[in-house]
Amino acid sequence: MSKMKMVAACLVLAMGLFALGGCSSPQTAQPAAEMKVFRGVGESPVFRVGPGKDKNGGNIYSLTYVICSALFDKDGKIIDVHYDGLELLSPNDVEHPTASKFSGWPGQAGFAGAEANTDETAAKQVAAWQTKRERGDKEYGMNWSEQVAVYQNFFKGKTVAEIEQWFAKNTSDLNGRPLVAKMTNPKDKEKYNKLTDAEKKALADVTSGATISLKDAHGDYIDALKKAYANKAEVSISGK
Repeated sequence: MSKMKMVAACLVLAMGLFALGGCSSPQTAQPAAEMKVFRGVGESPVFRVGPGKDKNGGNIYSLTYVICSALFDKDGKIIDVHYDGLELLSPNDVEHPTASKFSGWPGQAGFAGAEANTDETAAKQVAAWQTKRERGDKEYGMNWSEQVAVYQNFFKGKTVAEIEQWFAKNTSDLNGRPLVAKMTNPKDKEKYNKLTDAEKKALADVTSGATISLKDAHGDYIDALKKAYANKAEVSISGK
């Protein structure tokens, strides 16, 4: 073999060994990226005269406690939000047998003719309380969880301030329900007509799946979300 061929062969062999060595060399580990996330929980109680009256004409009373758990990014935008609610009825309600109820404090007469509670019966009543999710939509009597899921998804990527602005502009001042094209109240119609075509389209996407109020005597979802943000605490999540 000529010297030139030997030199060329040695160069090829050396380059091959260098390439293999480079492939097998350990890679320097990169530090995991850290993402700042904030978690908050908020609650908002609302008292209501209703639903309806009992057989003797007495008022039925209720208390709804909306619970909101939310994750926020460093800019305050919602990453995820989850709602639930506890609705508590007075014992003279008979149309909602599976609803959570409370007859009164032990040692006092039961409300509206209900049997007075003892320590044991009061504890049993409280232990049986269920949230709306625990009861389920069938027992509650409407597709509450499905409608709330629409709002939860719509809120993602927005700040609490942006949601408050949207609520003020896109819901009825009378009952907190999202506006729709076929409003009957003159003030609601006037408010809806002020929206742009793009805003009406975005609103229609919401109302196609949710029409329950976000702020009325059945619960204040906006206030619960605001409190969740006010109560937020940082949690560190390491990405790989």
